[in-house]
Amino acid sequence: MMQNTLRTVFNVKASVNANVFLYYLKRLPLIGRLVHSHVYADVSLKRNVSIVAGVFRAILMLFSKALFVGLLSVLVVLLIEQDVSLRYAAYLNVFFFLNAIGSFITSSIFETDRNKYICIRLMHMNAHDYIVSTLLFHELVDFVTFLPAVLLATVFMGGTLAQGLVLAIMLSTLSLTAEASFLLVYSGTGVILSKKSAYVAFTFILCLAAAYVPVLMHRPLMLGDLLFHPVFLLLLFLLLGCSLMEILKYGRYHELAMESLKASDYSIDVDKVVSEAKFSDVAVREKEFKHADLDTHGFESKTGFAYLNAIFFRRHRRILVRPIIVCLAIIAILFAAAVVASIYQPNIKSLVSRPDAILPMFVFIMYFSSLGERVCKAMFYNCDISLLRYSFYREKNAVLSNFKVRLRRVAGLNLIVAFAIIAAVFGLTLVFGSNWSVMDTAAFALSILFLSLFFSVHHLFLYYVFQPYTMELGMKNPFYNGINYGVYFLCFLCMKIKSPPSYFTLIILTSTLVYSVVALILVYKYAPKTFRVK
Repeated sequence: MMQNTLRTVFNVKASVNANVFLYYLKRLPLIGRLVHSHVYADVSLKRNVSIVAGVFRAILMLFSKALFVGLLSVLVVLLIEQDVSLRYAAYLNVFFFLNAIGSFITSSIFETDRNKYICIRLMHMNAHDYIVSTLLFHELVDFVTFLPAVLLATVFMGGTLAQGLVLAIMLSTLSLTAEASFLLVYSGTGVILSKKSAYVAFTFILCLAAAYVPVLMHRPLMLGDLLFHPVFLLLLFLLLGCSLMEILKYGRYHELAMESLKASDYSIDVDKVVSEAKFSDVAVREKEFKHADLDTHGFESKTGFAYLNAIFFRRHRRILVRPIIVCLAIIAILFAAAVVASIYQPNIKSLVSRPDAILPMFVFIMYFSSLGERVCKAMFYNCDISLLRYSFYREKNAVLSNFKVRLRRVAGLNLIVAFAIIAAVFGLTLVFGSNWSVMDTAAFALSILFLSLFFSVHHLFLYYVFQPYTMELGMKNPFYNGINYGVYFLCFLCMKIKSPPSYFTLIILTSTLVYSVVALILVYKYAPKTFRVK
């Protein structure tokens, strides 16, 4: 029965995903002309598209799991714990609590998505079969994709393959235990813990504290003897069996589904979407405006779209300045923490002793510190979603004029963060007594500035050429996400580059110029056709 359910679920999901992919493929420059409307009726083509998408999704999952284990467990321990004899214990401490407590933050059973709504509410599939089969399949996929990363990380940190396998089994057991616990709480109280913000925040803080505080104090809990003891393994399998029994025998899945999958949640309600979804952080309402925000004094010399954007950026400066202040605060806190930590851990000073060792890491940092995506979301919700309904706003001159003005604004915002990062790093070199040459200093500063420009162009280019947002304020363009993930992956690979700062700067300069020129050409040629509201 569950096999048939899974097959139906996969067919529905594959059909929906294939339709979305083909829809946006038809709108790609050049390639889109080759795709005709009859492809929507080609079942075999859709199946092939779904298979290719599944392969890429599997590769992405393997990469994301490796990134999760590598960054949050391995890299953190390597940076904090200099005592080799304590590293494996520190790794187990972080890994165990990060997952033992972290598993109780979210729940797959109580998650709501459109695919679940279609299958259960519209197609009247058995709620028990759907939820149980998709949950168990999800856990199996998680186990398979986590296993390589956990095995490699455990062996690298000083353990064995058998111990890595135990840790991977523990991951799945804890996840299923958390799901069974959420069901028990819901059955007894009617409360969905995973949707209570206070509970989620408390559990998240507890998870981080238990995982990292002992390691930061260089006193990790010695969990090795406990986690790999035969009695613990026996308890682990008993817990796995009890959790599976609770999930399989639970009899209120239909009630749970009817309560959580409401039709109103899947209709277009802009206010509701904004309050609950990704645009809540960039939404500004009229009552939040002050008199000074509405004043247009000082813009008399501007005309056309330069005038429009000047007003926009003044009225929405709070939601744009706020993340800059947060970034500056984080930079200041990290700077102060590094200075204080260097008093107790002199080895930290070596972190900035060689610019060639830290420069590749800043490619990744600049990716996350860029404000381009947030600005694009703010522009779409507070401006473009309304004005794009008018033909004059979609004309070529209007689109390109807006793009040029906004590129200057976004670049200016990102440069503030870039200069702060440069100042903080140079400050650490002075405090730590690092001897950087004039060439290395200039190379580092130029690299950060060029990266700031690169990501400014990158996000605006994606926004104007692929325009991922819909009227429902969702994000459905797979090519937008695909290119973003591609750039993210390249930023990660840059951390592996070993070269003198001057050569690395030359690589960044060349990449920025080439990418910017290509992006601007594509924007000039295609944005007037693709910059639309879906």
